[in-house]
Parts: sequence; structure tokens; C-alpha cells
Amino acid sequence: MPLSRQLGLSLLAVLILVFIGTLWINANNTRDFVDQQLASHAQDTATSLGLSIAPYMANEEDLPVVDTMMNAIFDRGFYQSMVLKDAKQNVLLEKHNPNSVEGVPLWFLNLLPLTPPESTTDVNDGWTIAGTLTVKSHPGFGYQQLWLNATQAFWMILAVFIVALILLYALVRMITTPLLAVVKQADAISKQQFEQIGVIPRTPELKRIVVAVNRMSAQLAKLFNQLSNQAERYRDFAYKDQLTGVANRRAFELAFEQLLADSEQHAQGYLLLVRLTSLNEVNTNLGYQAGDEYVKLVAQELQNVLTQADLNGALYRVSGADFVVLLEDTAQQDCIAFTQNVIAQLNAIEKSEYRLGTAHVGVGSFSFGDTRTDVLERADNALSGASVATDRWQLAQQKDQHHSNTEWRTQLNTILQQNHADFVAQPIKNRQGETLYNEWFARFSAAALTGDDDEAQHYLPMGQLVPASVRLNYAQKLDELLIASALTRLSSHNHAIGLNVSRLSLSQTSFHQWLIKALPQDNAACANLVLEIPERALVNGTEELTHFIAQLKSKGVRITVERFGAQLAAITHLRKIKPDYLKLDGRFVRNIHNEPDNQLFVQSLVNIAHGLNIQVIAEMVEDEAEARCLLDLFVDHLQGYHIGMPTDTKV
Repeated sequence: MPLSRQLGLSLLAVLILVFIGTLWINANNTRDFVDQQLASHAQDTATSLGLSIAPYMANEEDLPVVDTMMNAIFDRGFYQSMVLKDAKQNVLLEKHNPNSVEGVPLWFLNLLPLTPPESTTDVNDGWTIAGTLTVKSHPGFGYQQLWLNATQAFWMILAVFIVALILLYALVRMITTPLLAVVKQADAISKQQFEQIGVIPRTPELKRIVVAVNRMSAQLAKLFNQLSNQAERYRDFAYKDQLTGVANRRAFELAFEQLLADSEQHAQGYLLLVRLTSLNEVNTNLGYQAGDEYVKLVAQELQNVLTQADLNGALYRVSGADFVVLLEDTAQQDCIAFTQNVIAQLNAIEKSEYRLGTAHVGVGSFSFGDTRTDVLERADNALSGASVATDRWQLAQQKDQHHSNTEWRTQLNTILQQNHADFVAQPIKNRQGETLYNEWFARFSAAALTGDDDEAQHYLPMGQLVPASVRLNYAQKLDELLIASALTRLSSHNHAIGLNVSRLSLSQTSFHQWLIKALPQDNAACANLVLEIPERALVNGTEELTHFIAQLKSKGVRITVERFGAQLAAITHLRKIKPDYLKLDGRFVRNIHNEPDNQLFVQSLVNIAHGLNIQVIAEMVEDEAEARCLLDLFVDHLQGYHIGMPTDTKV
């Protein structure tokens, strides 16, 4: 029971007891007083009447006179009975009034009974006793007076009681409101939400408590911000070019190696190698300061073009005169349009001192399984051709045969019509070897789609299928198919399953509504589902996405933010969505035991996550040295070929 209720009920019980006790004492004292008054009244009447009738008691013929005198007093109605007896106790005269009481409830008569005594006086005839007179007052008037007094006392005490209740409520509120605010703030602090209590109580003791908790919250907020800033500084120092502020060559190598080796995403796209062809001449003729301004100007233009384009791209400075733009999951036509836009913007800022032109661009494609050297060589060869081309850019010749959009649309329609997906599962385990959940990766048999038994062991390349679904606006339908297929098998597996959801699907309200309806009604079943959402969805997320994730968590679904660390801006969104797990971007995991900078950065991310009560998963763990290093950095769970190979999920 809450403290406010305990305190309120306790004080209310005290007030009720005081109310009842005060009313009872008042009524009981009034009853005693009325009893005494009735007795005194009867005695006085008996004495005075006895003296008045004494001269007439000797002669029986005078009894009518006595009767008249008794009637004169008795008829006033204040007496219940009058009895006159002679010396031998024979009744001479007797008068009685009914025992009824008007205007007073029967329960009140039973609760507070009046017992007026009979007062007796001797009637003397000279020196002898001629008889006795007994008088008993009628209790009706006493009851009426007692009832009137009781009702007046009741309403007066009730008014005081109501005022006391109001004061009691104000007192309880005054005590418990700051305490509840402190409890709420403490709970918020545990969730890394460092709020401040705005209303400071005036009571000195409560004021000191609230001020102390506010001070603690402010200090913890400062420490958390310092930790976040420290992680940002680590990242900037190790992975950012100091002149332009864009990512440096080290960041490019880590990101690109991870992209080419990511068996989960099967990424494909294009690499743009941008070379500042006039930089050496500017440095020689105008000095390095002018050269630096040249580099910063080009970097700013490239950033602007990349920001305006609705593409999944990143900019890197890989050498003094070279920039690289990675366009992930991008179609060839979109890449060509982007490159032409880049050239147009660079030509627009061209100056007379750039005698060899502002820049030239070579474009090469990449896909899962390529090597970084081959892709760069491809782009460099295209750059050589661009240096003599009128357009100042060139696309390397494609060696791989890719499906056309028409062919991919046919394949995707066939997949959706079959309404079935196959999966392989890879476990995520903790340091004790216990499985947290299995991440499921979709695959589609080429034989099932084409009917050719010769392709029974072949599967469609997901590295081309997924980008094609994005390009052709099938991403949401494909996600819905994969999730629906997985949900049908949810109860038949011992471990929870993890599914990836694309950023495009997460941005659609229709997908939110579909998924909420598709989930099982049983929260225990939903607890076996883990949805993995990309970090980039948080950076570009909205309040609608935050609400959607809150709905999922309320049903028991767990949330993992994957590829975390690539964009630290997502840290500010973690407090809102409160994910269960963070999965570190594979670029920081690969060969981490030989990368001190990556170790410092990962450790800072782990500290931030643990401060938010979020567990950390490291993916793409390929050998024992990487696993041991990650566990030493207090990473909670590991995933990769060293931890467990993907296996078939068929039952």
C-alpha cells in the first residue's frame, strides 16, 4: 500500500474516532444532565404540591380540591405520573400521561435511554403523616432537548471533521507529493533520464531531500554527458579527418572491409573515387593554406550533395587529394545521377587557379565477396579514364552479369506469391556459452522459383535481392513475408529468434499497423521474438517510430539496435526507445585485439550501454583472440563463425 494511502487512512481513522468519541461524550453528558434536571424537577414539584395539598388531606370531602390542584400542575404535560396515597398506602388519586415521545427517532431512544426517578414527599397533617405524594417527570421533553442538542452537536462536529479532512488531504499531499516526485526521479535516473523536480516544497526537511536528489541527478547527467563526449572524442581522434571533419582513411578501411565481408547484409553498391586534380599545383603556387581551403571547399560540396541525395552513402578522405564516397544498396542509374550532380557542383566552384579542374571522379561497383584492393583498382582505372574524359567522370565496366529490374521484379513477385521463406540460424551466446537468441537469415531456393531441379542447391543472391527490393519498392512486402514466415515457426524452436527489419519498412505507418496485428496475442510468445533495427533508423527516426517500438516492447518483443557505433548521434535516441541490446558494428570488431583505438572506442560504447541497462552484442567474431578481447572489454554476448555456424532451421 502506498505511503500516502497508509498515512491518509491512519489519520482518517484517528479523525473518525475523535468524531465519534466527541459526539458520544457530548450526547452522554447531555443525557446525564437531563436526567438530573428531570429528577430535580420532579422533587421540587412533589415538595411544593405536597405542601399545598396538606391542609386538605384530613377531610375526604376536600379531595376534589386536591384533585383540582394536582390537575392544574399535571395538565401542563411535564409529568409522566402523579400518585397520592394515604397513610395506609391506599391510592387516593392517580394520574398518568402516555409514554410516547414525538419528533425523536426510536433508535435514538434505544441508544440513549432516559430514566427519570420517582420523587416522593410526605404530606403532613399537623404532626402526623396523612399520606405520600409521588411525582415522576415525563422524559419526552428531555428526549426532545437531548435530540436537539445531539443534532446540533453532530452538524457542528461534522463541519469540523470535514475541515479536518481537507487539512488532512493537504497535509498528506504536502508530504507525499515531493516523496513521489523523488521516487519518480530515482526511477528515471535508473533509466538514464536525468530529470529535475521543478516544484520545490517549502517544508525544510522535504526541501532538503528534493534539492539533494536534484543535485544528484544533475551530477549523474553531467557524468553521462562526459562519458558520451569522451566516446565522441575517441571516435573523432581515431576516425575523423582533422582538416575537413569527414571520416578518414582508417574509418574507410574498417567500414569497407566490414561491408564486403558482411554475410548478413550481402551489401552491394558503388565506390566513387574523387581526386582533387589541381591540389598539388595550388600547394606549390599558392601555399598550403590555399590548398587546405581548396580541400575543405570540395569536402563541403560533397557533403552537401550527399545530404541532398536520398541515398545510403558515406564520405571519406583517404589521402591528401582523394575522397571516397561509398553508396550502399544503390542502383546504377541512381549512382550515375549522383555522380553527375557531384561533377556539376564541383564545376560550379571551379576557380582560375584550378587549372587542371576542380576534381575528377572514377566510379567502380562492389558487392559482397569482393576485396578492397580489387574495388579500388577498378575505381582507379575509371579515374584514369575520367582524367581525359570531357565529363570528368567515368564508370568502370561491369564484369558481373546482374539481373535487370524487370527480371528482379518477376523474381520478387514469384517470392511474394509463394508466400514462404527458408531460413538459416546463427546463435548469439554469452561468455558461459548460453544462447541468448538465434538470428535468422532468409534465403530463397532458385529451384523453388524456377522449377529447375538442377538448381536445388542454389539460392538467390541476397546481396542483389535485398537492394533490388529497395529499388523496386518491395522492401516492406519482403519484410512482411519474412516476419510472417518466421512467426509461424516461433513456437517450434527452443530459443528466441532474431529478425532484421529494414529502415524503409520502419519508416512506414502501414508496416507498424501490420506488425502489431500480426504478432501473437500471448506476450509470452512475443518474448521469443527479437527485432533487429538498424542504427540509422534511430538517427532519422520520428516520434512515430518511438511510439511503435514502445508498442512492440509492451507486447514483450525485444529490440536490438544493430550496426551500432557508426553514427554516435544515435546515442541520444537510446533513452527514448530503451532497446534491450546493442549490436556493435562489425568494423570495430574485426581484428580488435590488434587495434588499441578500436578497443578504447568499443569500451566507451559498452560503458554507455551498460549505464543505460542495455546489453552489448559483438557480431562477426571470427577467432578466439577477438572473442577474448571483447569479453575483456565486458561485451555481454558474441556472434560470428567462431561462436556458431549458421544452421538450417527446418524442423
